[in-house]
Amino acid sequence: MFDASQHLLFESNLYRLPDGSDPDRGARSDLVSLTRLGASYSRLIGLQDVSAAVGVAATRYRESDHLDYEGLDADARWNWVVGRTWRGHLAARQSQSLSGFDDFTGDERSVNTYRRLEFTGDRAIGPKWFLGAGASRTTSEYSDDTRPNADYRARGLMLRGGYLRRGGERIVFSLGRTDGEYPNRNATRFSDREYRQTDYRVSGNWSPTGITTFSGYLGYVTRSYDFADNRDYQGAIGRIEMAWQASGKLRITGHARRELGAQEDLVDNYVVTEAIAVRPAWQVSDKVEVATMLEYRRRDFGGDPGFLSEDEADRTENQARLGLSADYRYSRAVGFGASLRWESRNADSDARDYDATTASVRANLRF
Repeated sequence: MFDASQHLLFESNLYRLPDGSDPDRGARSDLVSLTRLGASYSRLIGLQDVSAAVGVAATRYRESDHLDYEGLDADARWNWVVGRTWRGHLAARQSQSLSGFDDFTGDERSVNTYRRLEFTGDRAIGPKWFLGAGASRTTSEYSDDTRPNADYRARGLMLRGGYLRRGGERIVFSLGRTDGEYPNRNATRFSDREYRQTDYRVSGNWSPTGITTFSGYLGYVTRSYDFADNRDYQGAIGRIEMAWQASGKLRITGHARRELGAQEDLVDNYVVTEAIAVRPAWQVSDKVEVATMLEYRRRDFGGDPGFLSEDEADRTENQARLGLSADYRYSRAVGFGASLRWESRNADSDARDYDATTASVRANLRF
């Protein structure tokens, strides 16, 4: 399968600046073009399910052209099966993206490269129970030495066991240990190099009715540093997702989450995020879908990622997002879409407040 897409976006506040502020270079608002070419492959070889995907993207800014960059995304996965009792997966992926200006102030280009290698294996214990283990390695780096203190790498081990029900429902208990390192930091009281994190989780999915599904996890996490024990953290975490087919044309999805260092917020930061979101989608016809999205998010920077001052690190932020989108599928191969999103952040410091509007149109081809 091959695919190509073209996005045009208008950013009213590209650098996420407070009212009355302008960047040192570039423009406060800008028109952005994103062109992507990709290919994917999948094949079932006996019981072995193998898939791979790769994509290259070029992002161009009309005014702030110093931010122009090319990115490479890749994903490979092998869902393996041995006999009747052993199964698991081996997965590797890479993503490259421009660091957003929501959290890193300034106007420099900093491209984040995120890589993860993961292996899991489970053994069936009877028809409904299983035991398993897994291992992972994760790295995150920034281009041109732009944010050396934020580069990190982590190694993880996990043990788990669970119960399977008919219809695909399951409940899984897991214990995970992660050893992380910030290789470019100094080991001090305020900016430690290494941490250890332990995760206790219960995850699964449940369908109480034929039109409603719940999935996600609940757990408890502890993180400790070798020197900077004032940055240690422990507490409850979780993410619950819901999908409700309210009618033949209306589908409502949503989630509530409390996470530590959530990747979608800051890949490499120690931040406690609490958020709730809902997305109603209306299938107007076989080819047209209209949707809206509302999210409220609160973040507590009780743990310092190392690049903030002592006074700045202990702070909170509230952010709200509202979005509208419409998609038109001309055929199985050709589709078009448009979206409009408003977002606003209120922080302890006026310099962190901002309002932004993003409008976009897109077209994609798949064959």
